[in-house]
Amino acid sequence: MAIVAVVGDACTTTTVALASAWPLSSEALIVEADPCGGDLAAWFDIPVTPSLSTVVTSAFDTHWPEIDRHTRLAASGLRLIPAPPSAAEAQRAVAESARALAPALAALRTPVAIVDAGDALNASTAHPLVASAAVTVIVHRQWSQSARAAAVRLQRLADQLDAMSTSSTGLVVAVAGGSPFDVDQIESFLTDSAGAAPVVGLPVDGLTAAVYAGRTGVSARRLARLPLARAARRLALLVDGAVQERTGALSRIAR
Repeated sequence: MAIVAVVGDACTTTTVALASAWPLSSEALIVEADPCGGDLAAWFDIPVTPSLSTVVTSAFDTHWPEIDRHTRLAASGLRLIPAPPSAAEAQRAVAESARALAPALAALRTPVAIVDAGDALNASTAHPLVASAAVTVIVHRQWSQSARAAAVRLQRLADQLDAMSTSSTGLVVAVAGGSPFDVDQIESFLTDSAGAAPVVGLPVDGLTAAVYAGRTGVSARRLARLPLARAARRLALLVDGAVQERTGALSRIAR
């Protein structure tokens, strides 16, 4: 299984950050599968087609070379399959991905498909690419304006983690923002409420997010030093390790 699903708050930015930081030992492919519609074609200034709709509606076999024929290469070097911008078309493409694309990507060892699944927490099992994921990264942005409101949102996150703990996917939590609670407090709360899942902190870093969304004028060297890019490397190493652990365990069971 070689799908990493990214769901929750700011999941498009987190998907791009994760793919940008993915370890060089394996390749990454971004698959934009947000049922609300895609942004990445606009972010990367590439034509809208081919897109996820093109892949799932084409008569293709499930081998990687045929899937790769529908991928795009952004100027940044990231390989991707963008979603169509229309919500209705994106919803149809996501549903249709259950037929062949999700099983095909799940069977690949490389590249790892990093899937932007949108805010799909409440319907994660209904999203074919989330249901097929080896690891799901749940992105939670803290509500810094109010500690009480932030605590309520954390309880909802714990409930969602608890609901997802019965699925076959491994879980990693990425928390955007360092207040009103720090990462250790959040990890302790989630462990007590919903069981263990590693928690990684992501800074709120507007400049890095803007670069991921298409802003120019920031050198690769400067970008690598920015807070979100540094944190994304830590997240990528953790998620890659979780993928290797999950795929290794499944291989042992299959034998």
